[in-house]
Amino acid sequence: MANIDSQATAHEDTIIPVNPELTRIAATASAVPRDKGSGPRLLVGVSLFVALLLALVVILVLPDWVANEEPEHSAPVELVAEAALPEEMQAPVLSAEELVALREEAETLLANLLTQRAQLDELAAAGWGEDVWEQYQDRSRAGDDAYLANAFQDAVLNYAEALGLGAQMLERSAEIVVSALRAGNAALDAGNARLALEQFQLVLGIDAENSAAQRGLRRADSLPQVTVLVRQGTEFERQGDLAAAAGAFRNALGLDPDWAPARSALEAVAMRIENQEFDRRMSEGLSALATENYDDAYDLFGEVLLIRPDSVDARDAQTQAQQGQKLDEIALVEARALGFETRELWDTAIQLYRGLLETEESLAFAQTGLERSMLRADLDAKLVNLIDNPTLLFDDRVLTDAGALLDDARQVQDAGGRLTQQIADLNQLIVLASTPLTITFQSDELTSVTIYRVGSFGTFAEKEVELRPGNYRAQGSRNGYRDVLVDFIVRPGRQTASIDVRCAELIR
Repeated sequence: MANIDSQATAHEDTIIPVNPELTRIAATASAVPRDKGSGPRLLVGVSLFVALLLALVVILVLPDWVANEEPEHSAPVELVAEAALPEEMQAPVLSAEELVALREEAETLLANLLTQRAQLDELAAAGWGEDVWEQYQDRSRAGDDAYLANAFQDAVLNYAEALGLGAQMLERSAEIVVSALRAGNAALDAGNARLALEQFQLVLGIDAENSAAQRGLRRADSLPQVTVLVRQGTEFERQGDLAAAAGAFRNALGLDPDWAPARSALEAVAMRIENQEFDRRMSEGLSALATENYDDAYDLFGEVLLIRPDSVDARDAQTQAQQGQKLDEIALVEARALGFETRELWDTAIQLYRGLLETEESLAFAQTGLERSMLRADLDAKLVNLIDNPTLLFDDRVLTDAGALLDDARQVQDAGGRLTQQIADLNQLIVLASTPLTITFQSDELTSVTIYRVGSFGTFAEKEVELRPGNYRAQGSRNGYRDVLVDFIVRPGRQTASIDVRCAELIR
């Protein structure tokens, strides 16, 4: 009996007072690094491992251990028997090696639990974990108590259960973030700034670096001002001040580019402004087209097409304006060409008509004008040549052609001052070239005189011959003497000196 008392006393001396804050103290001392990605999977694995280990202990170790256990003292056996529990409720007696293994396992689970606890604290799980958080703390404390009491098997079981609860909360934290973000965005869309703030703050309490929640929080903060601006814009629109309405909606979007009501309102106002501008420019363009102000019409319809590039009406109207511009340009060139014809500047008129026909070869007036101008240019060139070179008329053939040319010139209708003057000048030249002049020839009565293209006049001392203006050659011949040649010109309207033709050089 004394032995039992002494053993009981010794057992009581080995019990360490239970410290419920072991997990928290160990977390502070250990500062174990976090691993968010592997925490839940590790905890589940540990739980399965612990359950398997306990089953193996019960099946394999417990029967041998009970069979080999011998009581150290025979006296207390009766006392033990009297206090024995039912067989199925008695705890298995573990060997020293098994106790060491369980202690190591408990310490491993505790380290994992500390890491998990740090994760949950960072996610502020106490604020949203509710009953699971309370159970998590209870299991953690129970595990600490068992560990401090050297009840490592109980510690393993409680730590494993706590890790499982923690894994649930970690998984739930991700679900809370997703649902809170969704609820916050829905609150923003509904214009409920208070509810949106609550939801985004909940997310940031779990994940302070969550960019979507940070952005949502900023949007929720600015939402009251955004809604005020949208109301102002709506009132401006109702009053017909579309520019002010658009400005208010743009200011709202400047605070929150993602707020759909402001964006849709701005798009609607912008469309109304576009329609008004389209109608105004279109009306101005049509007015310009009606008054044949084709340049302005073309530019105005171009502005309309900048507003609405797919407008068929604006495109057709601009085409009409372009055609009008073309007609204006053609009419202008025609007027200029006719002006040059009037001034008898035929080469310039020809250039203008040719330019028109290169653009539009079917222009009848340009074809007629080109033909007319080319005929007049040719006539002018021939007249100028004869007038500038009157000696050409000394040739009988040329003189005949000049007479025909003069007749053609006289047939021209509406002859200008230049042609009229040319007709007069050429007519005078033809008259002069056709009027014979009396030319006096002198000789020695021994020389026979012949005038080329006129005739032979024999010998004489002096003789007068009627000759038209022109270039002439007289030849003198005398037997025994060298022939002489005398070239002379009979100029129209001028007195020509007497021509002396005689042979004076003997032939030796």
